Amino acid sequence: MKNWIKMFIADERGAESTEVAITGVVLAGGSVAGFTQLKDKIEQKGDELIGKLDAATGD
Repeated sequence: MKNWIKMFIADERGAESTEVAITGVVLAGGSVAGFTQLKDKIEQKGDELIGKLDAATGD
């Protein structure tokens, strides 16, 4: 049992997979946040443009 515990602690086979998974989650979260902000800015600029066009045409 003592030997099995030592081997279990020294085993690093899953560490790399876990690191890759965590990195993927962080990148995906950052991408979602970035695209959400970009979408909001595009909507804001579109609304500003529509407002200016309405003001120019007298609607």
